[in-house]
Amino acid sequence: FQMVFFSCDHCNESLKKNQVEKHSYHCRSESYSCIDCQQHFDRYSYAKHLKCISEDQKYGGKNFVAKENKGETKQNVWVDQVDRAIEAVKDRQLKELLERIQGFANIPRKEAKFINFLVNSIKIRNRDLCSKAWAAIAEEAAKIKKEEDEIKKAAEAEKQKEAEEKKKEKQEEEKVESQTDSAEGAKPTAEFKWKTSIKRKLKENGGEMKVKKLRTAVLDDYRSIAGEVEGDDLLALFEEKIQKAGIVVDGKKASLK
Repeated sequence: FQMVFFSCDHCNESLKKNQVEKHSYHCRSESYSCIDCQQHFDRYSYAKHLKCISEDQKYGGKNFVAKENKGETKQNVWVDQVDRAIEAVKDRQLKELLERIQGFANIPRKEAKFINFLVNSIKIRNRDLCSKAWAAIAEEAAKIKKEEDEIKKAAEAEKQKEAEEKKKEKQEEEKVESQTDSAEGAKPTAEFKWKTSIKRKLKENGGEMKVKKLRTAVLDDYRSIAGEVEGDDLLALFEEKIQKAGIVVDGKKASLK
């Protein structure tokens, strides 16, 4: 978007926006057209035509992507502040002044320069009225900032709440998984009778077996209940159970007492 220029529909003179009002006094034109978009406006409505398409946008086709314009963003914020001030004020003179400056894009955003602009460029001799105009706009600016801060704060709180809920859900899921794994892992161990299996395998083999062969046979029994289980922990568990089985382990051989 870019600064708006108009053409007088009566004399065809090209005008910057801030020249239209002065021009209307000597030309007596009642109609003006935007040079870029060709829209028509009367001597009052032109002031609300705040921005228009650039040449790049006009001829860039459907794939045109406008670049971010920080100046335009600031101008939009300013226009919003002035619009809200117009709605809020009750004083007729003050409202008329705010409506008059509504369409200007080059108004200073600092109080002293703002008042000087009104006095020198728009010829407002009542400095008290200028100060009131600034105060009205500043009040709405503070309200807008407060509203934006509250929205931002609420959004951050909602985001934090969602993050905490997701974290809690994940912790609950992990807890349930852990309990399930523990229950599934404990069930076969509790059901399997290690001592019985060890002694039975020894009896089936004449009361004596190599420890390695005995281990293979007993663990095969264990896997028939627990499923396919491997690893050093299982081997360590067998070594623990064979020591408590009430049999004789002599080197590489195991036998019944």
